[in-house]
Amino acid sequence: MLTGTFERNLDAKGRLSLPAAVRSELSEHVYVLAAPDVDALYVFSKDEFEKWVMGLFEKRGGFNSRSSKDQQLMRKVTSRATPMDIDSASRIGLPEKLREKVGLDREVTVVGNWNHLEIWDRAKWEAVDAESEDDDFFLDD
Repeated sequence: MLTGTFERNLDAKGRLSLPAAVRSELSEHVYVLAAPDVDALYVFSKDEFEKWVMGLFEKRGGFNSRSSKDQQLMRKVTSRATPMDIDSASRIGLPEKLREKVGLDREVTVVGNWNHLEIWDRAKWEAVDAESEDDDFFLDD
């Protein structure tokens, strides 16, 4: 399980040093994509990425390779995921195109969110985090 909040700085080449606390939960290869629901990047291990993608098809009864709609969704999702190797210094390179898409500059916050990491622009994360009321944290909507 990926948990915690970590402040980091991207280096001049756009590389992110992964926090040691979450590094052990990831394999040598990860998938990075722009989050579909927030202005952040998602980082998945290979196994968790596969589970997440297949989960998109659960309401449809699972992925049907003969369905053009399922093929279209699968293509859209997998074409937007960038495979990355974690280097010997526990860093991943974040492509400029992805950084621009979600507005990442130098200062970022890495957030553990169960089966994936989220990489946020630090100021955006602070604003989103401040919006949530601690008193309502465990209440149902």
